[in-house]
Amino acid sequence: MHVQYVAVCDHVLVGADGKPSLIGVFSDIQAMQVPVTLPRVAFAARILLTTEETGKTYKVDLVITDPKGNEIARPSGEIGVPPAPAGVDSLAIDLPMLLDMFGLPEFGRYTFMLEIDGEPKAGVQIAVRQGTGQLA
Repeated sequence: MHVQYVAVCDHVLVGADGKPSLIGVFSDIQAMQVPVTLPRVAFAARILLTTEETGKTYKVDLVITDPKGNEIARPSGEIGVPPAPAGVDSLAIDLPMLLDMFGLPEFGRYTFMLEIDGEPKAGVQIAVRQGTGQLA
């Protein structure tokens, strides 16, 4: 199993062809004060599975921690991966997760860690910084 990418963005759209479109990828947020609530945050990941790893069900957790390392959210679920078709040596699986009304209680760096079957696989961070309210 190989994680091809993880990202935090404003939204993820999955087209009729199955391809995800990541809209507004970001790593920093400027806020005048905290707590700050984001109307929507999206986490997106793509994992690549070998044929031996297909045909199984995996438990997926997104562990979100605050700047002090405290867990603030853990959306989770299971993904059932179909067997790979004959002649195919790997399958890419997209994992879009939408988080509505997402609260960030303090300034600092937040970590979004993708865990599969209880093992950390890949992470991404966003920083909440205090803004001045002035345009540069």
